[in-house]
Amino acid sequence: MRIQVAEVTPYGAPTLVALVPSEFTLAAAGDGLLIRIQRHYPTHPIMLVSVEANGFRAYAKFQTHMLLALIQLEYLDLVNLDLATAPAESNELPF
Repeated sequence: MRIQVAEVTPYGAPTLVALVPSEFTLAAAGDGLLIRIQRHYPTHPIMLVSVEANGFRAYAKFQTHMLLALIQLEYLDLVNLDLATAPAESNELPF
């Protein structure tokens, strides 16, 4: 599965925004996808966002409404992430 992701820092802390199909912004499917993405970005909180006919829908393990209101999806520097590939190994500590 390939998705697009971007790092945003609206409050100074990096957060990963992942654009996903609508079914992944529901708890049942979203939790599994968060785990898969976290392998590639282990130090980032992740918010899943889908573009709906009437706006946006988001899912995360934190409250999303304020963050979703701050980001402008059309201005994000999106990169492709292939979840079928193994995450890059890093020896760098996250702190």
